[in-house]
Amino acid sequence: MSYALDYWRLNGETSTWVFAIICTLISLYLGIRAWLRMKKNRKIAFWEAYRFLIIILIILTLFNPERIEKFDQVKKSKIVCLQDISNSMETKDIITDTGEPMERSSWTQKFLNQGWIKNLENNASIIVKNFSSASGTKATDISTAIRNTIDETESLKAILLLTDGDANTGSPVLSIGGRSRASTIPIFSVITGAESSLPDLSLDEVFAPSFVLQEERVTINWQASNRFQSSQMTTLTLLANGQKVVEKSISFIGEESISGNLSWLPKNEGEIEFEIILGQVNGETYKGNNKKKIKTRVEKKTIRALIVDSFPRWEYRFLRNALNRDPGVNLSCILFHPGMNPSIGESYIQEFPKDEASLAPFDVVFLGDVGLDQNELSQTQCKLLTNLIRFQASGIIFMPGRRGRQQTLSKTELKEVLPVIYDTEKPRGLGTQNPSSYTLTQRGREHWLTKLRGAGEKSRDFWSKLPGFHWSATVSKTRPGSEVLAVHSNYVTEWGKMPILATRHVGAGKSLYFGSDSAWRWRRGVEDKYHYRFWSQVVRWMAHGRYLAEKEGIKLIPSPEKPRLGEKVFLRCIVLDQNGFPIERGEVIGIARHADGNVENLSFRADSECPGVFLSTLETTMAGDLQIEASCDSAKRNIKAKLQVEESNREKLGKPTNPVQLEQLAKLTTGLSVNYQEADKLISALSLIPEPQPITRIHSLRSNLYWGGFLFVLLAIYWTGRKFFGMV
Repeated sequence: MSYALDYWRLNGETSTWVFAIICTLISLYLGIRAWLRMKKNRKIAFWEAYRFLIIILIILTLFNPERIEKFDQVKKSKIVCLQDISNSMETKDIITDTGEPMERSSWTQKFLNQGWIKNLENNASIIVKNFSSASGTKATDISTAIRNTIDETESLKAILLLTDGDANTGSPVLSIGGRSRASTIPIFSVITGAESSLPDLSLDEVFAPSFVLQEERVTINWQASNRFQSSQMTTLTLLANGQKVVEKSISFIGEESISGNLSWLPKNEGEIEFEIILGQVNGETYKGNNKKKIKTRVEKKTIRALIVDSFPRWEYRFLRNALNRDPGVNLSCILFHPGMNPSIGESYIQEFPKDEASLAPFDVVFLGDVGLDQNELSQTQCKLLTNLIRFQASGIIFMPGRRGRQQTLSKTELKEVLPVIYDTEKPRGLGTQNPSSYTLTQRGREHWLTKLRGAGEKSRDFWSKLPGFHWSATVSKTRPGSEVLAVHSNYVTEWGKMPILATRHVGAGKSLYFGSDSAWRWRRGVEDKYHYRFWSQVVRWMAHGRYLAEKEGIKLIPSPEKPRLGEKVFLRCIVLDQNGFPIERGEVIGIARHADGNVENLSFRADSECPGVFLSTLETTMAGDLQIEASCDSAKRNIKAKLQVEESNREKLGKPTNPVQLEQLAKLTTGLSVNYQEADKLISALSLIPEPQPITRIHSLRSNLYWGGFLFVLLAIYWTGRKFFGMV
């Protein structure tokens, strides 16, 4: 830059000028009077002239004098071309003269190699920069790319974007428009790509738990999209270590995205690599987006279960037999016989666990037809159960009976754990002469708890064929946050069909409500097959969270168990002392090793509501393996866990362009946004951009600290001089 012009200007209205003239005349009059009063002393005349000068300077300051500096551009102005290199630019939908489609990135390179850059460089320097996002090419951040260009480039004349407009991370594109407009920097854009999707089927997302317990079903959630204008039918296949284990037919309507899950019961423990394949159809544009791989592991663990009931009703007897015969379950039972002592025998305990240490080992608790009573459960025991679920990630199953004793649990802390709200007007439940059936909800049809098909069995609607029930507990509605899996086929409340099977996440644990006492009837004609399978799935689903990372005396429970890049992970560490009691005092420390090798110290804080529970958080910074270590020296406990951090890929091949925001940004900044077919029009507009205006800097005298200090010093000298000359 070179200095071009420097001048002063005054600002003031007519009233200001009138006030200044009056003040000047009064000051002059008073100065002359003072000089005459002092017998025309020459020194007094000099001092009054000095005061008059100070007043003139103060009056001048009222007019806000400003020094104007203008700088002309000496350096050549610059046009920065931002080239999008995110993954979506690999979409092959640019139609060329030959009729063959070209990738968006290839067209961009071809466009940059044309002669328009040399023509524009006669008036401005052209700088080409690549951009995507801070996390790499799996996302696009347009606003940050523009902001950095404005901040880092001198003599910026204009910005040209070569992109498909798919801004899927960072601040909104229009958020940078005000700054660009204020800086008189127009933003131009060439939208590279087709405005409609190319015909294609794609498998967008898959998710599987990091591990499952043996005899627990693996549920793989998936999401797929159809970008054909017409309906399509295909298959979704699940391979486990290369072997096909599940295949299902799926259908799309035109331009539809659907989701669902695949459920399979592994036979052996160990690591399993799953491959999910979306069958191809004729006319697909891309062949490489129909498959995804994901890993999980199967571990053998022994689950501690506790059944609490009153009478040995049929539901209790067959449930007890099912869990006793399950090799992966260690069962304990207690029966509160009214007027009798607790039952004695194999797997029976004589009293309900009396403290946290006694109750903590149980992964799953079945609560039958018992309630708040002197000879049943107390408020303290209900609180212990609530804390077990909320803080120690256990599960609880509510199985009401005909005595209606569970209604009293609404007066205890278990109220918030229950997935439903009981109908207090019908404590004895609802009985019917003809059997009612279970009707699965949409969520119930997708949930793996309701998948009763074993490995190798043909798909069939098991729930509609299960023997019905003649009795059920009555509820008015579910609690907020609960999921209803099945409803009563006939009974309707004011909120709709009455829930029979519902689940709820409570703190770190889970709860399940099963409203009929007739699951034992499922054995009719098939013996234990579906009855045992259902309860086996329930106990493993309930205990899943407690075995994500577990050693003797210590557990580490991450949530979520498969975090995404940038997601916050909540850690819950449960520590027992050498005697098996939750530690009352102690400190848990930990470290996290990210995939890039960085080590982060973790600070665990004790949970004030539950002894032995320590909480911490961390944020994932790199995709890949995240290793977490936690230790408690006072209890001589330590544990290691490994999480797989997944990187979200927001860039989808085949998506149409998104020109709307870039068109609005161009209008806001007096630029231009065109489709790639009209790129020549944009080049012509770039050549007509006027040179940037000279930079103007305004220096206000009234707001200058040094000027104020100068006036203060002049006044101090004047008043000191008055005493010296005997004027005071």
